[in-house]
Amino acid sequence: MSKKNWLIVVLLLIGIGGMAALEGYIKPKANEQAVQYEAEQNDPLTHDIRNSLNFASPYMGNAGNLINLNASLPMRDMERTFQLYPEELTAELRFKSRVGDLKEDMLKQTLVYNSTANFAMIDNLDTLIFKFEDRSFTIRRNELEAWYGIGTGLASLREAVTWEKEVQARLHDNKYVSEFVANLIEIKTL
Repeated sequence: MSKKNWLIVVLLLIGIGGMAALEGYIKPKANEQAVQYEAEQNDPLTHDIRNSLNFASPYMGNAGNLINLNASLPMRDMERTFQLYPEELTAELRFKSRVGDLKEDMLKQTLVYNSTANFAMIDNLDTLIFKFEDRSFTIRRNELEAWYGIGTGLASLREAVTWEKEVQARLHDNKYVSEFVANLIEIKTL
């Protein structure tokens, strides 16, 4: 065989080896990482807030923005609708599931995380209601601002590093989460 034919055979083998590596290892590994990342986005302890920062807005009346914000937060996989009450600066997220279907610790962490995210990203939102088929949870901005004690307002939480320190890291403390729920969230049985 001539040198030209050997070169073609070697290049062909390199191409086949590269395709095998791509299809047999690289793509499955990338898919596995994508699935893991997506699962992490539904857990307030591992959620990446940077994706949600794009939905910061001065007005709660921007329904598309509010919907997209909540679609980027934990509980994103739960079927829900929205009801806005612009006169009262209130948003209601209506989940089509029961509270009993959720793990209690995860629900509490998610209520802390998602309510803080909504108030931090939507400047004029005063009241947020998470309504499930059997219970509703109401959170008010003034109480949340007092809880965090941030004199500059909740918008200061819009930096990823600040968010991780002031909100996300505290979710590991069950006492902190329980006190937040007991002191800030009005719970009604439906």
